[in-house]
Amino acid sequence: MSKEYMTAMSPVKCNMGMIPTTVLLPVSHGVISCKTHLPVLNANDHVPFMNILPFGTCKLLQTPAGPGPCVPAIIMAWKNCDMHYFVGGAPVLTKDSFLTCTIGGTIKFQ
Repeated sequence: MSKEYMTAMSPVKCNMGMIPTTVLLPVSHGVISCKTHLPVLNANDHVPFMNILPFGTCKLLQTPAGPGPCVPAIIMAWKNCDMHYFVGGAPVLTKDSFLTCTIGGTIKFQ
């Protein structure tokens, strides 16, 4: 059974955010997917605003003016990666990989 490896521009959603976004990769790790012809992502591609853009408004973050922005607060690398395949010195992301936001959300591939 083959795994589905994630590439730049793969859609992601935070379960506490209102809108989906895509994972960006400003600099390729040097491996391109034969299926999508896009660069393959690794566990270290989790930096807010560089790799992960905001998800609209946050269901958990409330301000006096109303719901706050859903800006990913990520301090750890992606989890549930393929530990048998490394690109750019880190494990490759699969459809099952996820991030945990310190505010309380979980970011997953769609």
